[in-house]
Amino acid sequence: MPGTRLSPLISRRLVTIIGLGVALPALVLAGLGIYLTLRIARAVEDESARYNSYMALQVGEAFEQELMSVLRRSISRAENLSRTGADPVAVRAAIESETGEFQGASLVPLDELDGFSLLIVESQPLLFAPGEGDRRGQYFVGLLLRGPDGQVTGAGGWWMEPRAFLVRHLPAVTQDRLPANPRLYGGFESTRKLSVTLFAGFGQVLAQVRDPENLRTARTEPLAGPFEGCAVRVAATSNAPAVWTTRFVSVEITFIALMGMAIVLATAFGLRYTIRQLELAQIKAGFVSNVTHELKTPIALIRLAVETLELRRVGSPEESERFLRSIGRETLRLQQLVDNILDFARLEAGQRMFRFEDVDLLAVVHETVESFRPRLEHQGFRLGLDLPPSLPAVRGDAAALSHCLLNLLDNALKYSRTLREVGVAAEARDGAVAISVTDRGIGIAPGDQRRVFEKFVRLETGLVHDVKGAGLGLSLVDQIIRAHGGHVELESRPGEGSTFTLVLPRAGGAEASQADSRQRTGS
Repeated sequence: MPGTRLSPLISRRLVTIIGLGVALPALVLAGLGIYLTLRIARAVEDESARYNSYMALQVGEAFEQELMSVLRRSISRAENLSRTGADPVAVRAAIESETGEFQGASLVPLDELDGFSLLIVESQPLLFAPGEGDRRGQYFVGLLLRGPDGQVTGAGGWWMEPRAFLVRHLPAVTQDRLPANPRLYGGFESTRKLSVTLFAGFGQVLAQVRDPENLRTARTEPLAGPFEGCAVRVAATSNAPAVWTTRFVSVEITFIALMGMAIVLATAFGLRYTIRQLELAQIKAGFVSNVTHELKTPIALIRLAVETLELRRVGSPEESERFLRSIGRETLRLQQLVDNILDFARLEAGQRMFRFEDVDLLAVVHETVESFRPRLEHQGFRLGLDLPPSLPAVRGDAAALSHCLLNLLDNALKYSRTLREVGVAAEARDGAVAISVTDRGIGIAPGDQRRVFEKFVRLETGLVHDVKGAGLGLSLVDQIIRAHGGHVELESRPGEGSTFTLVLPRAGGAEASQADSRQRTGS
């Protein structure tokens, strides 16, 4: 329906639903992005681990091929002699002359080959057997020799220290043999971006090519044949794609999480701001309504009194005096309301100017109380004064301070019930002067004692619908006193009354000088 307004609760719920409609999809998308990124990262790591395991096996085969290549070069002369039918002595001599990096050359007759193990390397048999006694830790390695008819006549070979051979040939295997292998699967990482580490028993490191970076995907495979007891580990180096992928994933996850948090925080702040603006709009609407009523009431009373006097409908001079006093009271009330609105507007715009000078605060209190006394007496209040003979001067604007005291007296009058008592007291403190206004009214709950100084705030008390107001008085008092370098103290108990105390620095103090140096407020 036209002109229908949503209630505050419905408005807040609607804004919250809209905010959740923005934040929840963002969180879902962020979570989905992180999940998919982690899945991709896991797939990359699994692929890297499988490739490292494959490469570890290939390194083991490459060492076997390297050993086979060295043996074939070393035994080639003896093999040629055997194929020409040379006698065993000549063949043995040829084996001994090509010892090279091996030691202890041997020619094994055919009938003694049963005690050797056989390893097929590149479709050729490689014989090996572990040593005993003085040869413990060494392996005999050799190749079969054939006679002129192509039949096996025996085997020729040498004794080898496997660990020394692995360390000596590791660079050649990783830098030459592996990259040159045409049957090698290129896979996820280049062989030149892998770390290869040789281990002996119990994890002892024999040698290493390149430093590993990511050991989560590293894989270790045992070596076979004459290298049994040793192992090779393959891992990604710092410039390997798997490592870069892991770093990128970490950055991406961090970025997605930060973006998700930023969206959630922005939505939360947006919701809070929107709800606050809705509340302010509703408060301002109530403010306009209250101000309208506050303006109409004294105007109506003044108009009624004036019309009565103009039509001379009074029966006695005393009745005329009563109407004139009513006009004076309502005029003062109207002036105070207009002054509050104007002061609030100036403070909000930063245009409220104060004229700081030495002020006799005791005189300001007496003058303000006397101007307000008729309103108190008209409504049956008893006014109690506890003022010393003299007070130290303060640095401030006398009119603004009087306006603050008037607001406190007006609140005391409006929020009192059966106990119609108002007290005004003053005292000198250490470096300050304090003016207090005490009532025996409804009081303020502890949780609301800070809110009463906020603009447009009117507490939901039992008198809130009976007592009209704009919700500006205490906010103006707080801002004006802070502009003077002081502060407002509040002591209150629900059902027992409240005491508002204006604490101002003495003239000549540091706080008074600071307030004097900035004569404009509103911040």
